[in-house]
Parts: sequence; C-alpha cells; structure tokens
Amino acid sequence: EARAVNKIDHSAIVDIFAFGQLPDGRHYHIMEYVEGETLAHVMGRRGPYDIGEALDLLRPIARALDAAAAAGIAHRDLKPQNIIVGHDEEGEMKVKLLDFGVAKLLDDTDPREHETAKGLTLGTPSYMAPEQCTGAPVDHRADIYAFGVLLFRMLTGTMPFTGPNAFVIMA
Repeated sequence: EARAVNKIDHSAIVDIFAFGQLPDGRHYHIMEYVEGETLAHVMGRRGPYDIGEALDLLRPIARALDAAAAAGIAHRDLKPQNIIVGHDEEGEMKVKLLDFGVAKLLDDTDPREHETAKGLTLGTPSYMAPEQCTGAPVDHRADIYAFGVLLFRMLTGTMPFTGPNAFVIMA
C-alpha cells in the first residue's frame, strides 16, 4: 500500500509518511490523519445527489485515479468506505482516497512481490468490474468501472446490481 501511494503523490490520495516491520514481524504504516467521515456514512444520511453535487465530490477522486493510472497503479477497491469527506481550514470540502491495500502495481519490476494468485478475486463485489469478478487480469479500467458504479449509486441511491450474496452480484 505504501509503495503504491508514494508512487502517485496526489493531493486527493492519503499520504503515507513511513512504513516498516516491527521486530515481531507485524507490518505498519504511518499515514496522514484526515478528519472527516467516509462517503459511505455521508451517503447513509441523505438521499441521492444531484449531478452537480456528485461531480463536485467525485472530481478529486477521478483526478486521483487518473494520477494512479498514470503512475501504473490500479486501486482495485474503489468504494464509498475508501473515500473520506472532510473540510479544510477554510471550510472548503476536502476529499481523500484511502486504502491502496489491494492496489496493483501494473509496471512492477518484481511482480512476485505483489502478484495475485491466478483466479483470485480481490475487491468488493458490488464495485468490481466483470474481469475482476472472474479473476482475470485487471488494470486501471477496473477503477473506471467502480467509479461508474459509485456515481450511479450517488445519483440514484441504489446499486446497479443487487443480489442475496456476493456470488449472485458478481454473476
């Protein structure tokens, strides 16, 4: 996660200042504190957004995803729980993309460090692109798909695909 975030360096992506491993083997990272709440919490309190509101909120996220793609990184888990909405000192809305924990370094020189087992699906089923659901290789286009699902949910208040469990949703 830290390697991915530090490759991007975008104002709408949470900063990770340090990372390492403790003597007992546990890994850690020290990241920027972002005051606010998840977009999931914000959406839970209100109904659908109008298009202008949704675009104002998602524009920084779109730019962050564009920067990630330019850096050769696919987030692979874009969802409201991974977006923090807060305000800066002047009261302006501040939006940050979090959790690059399942990010894919698309041009990694040592793919063994980050490779996904063949056929393994990573992400949140409701926001996963079809190729991601089947365990096929993914790139930045999976993030574009998830962004479309997120926008759909913000505008309508519903998900485009629903079902009683993850398998039905992915199908």
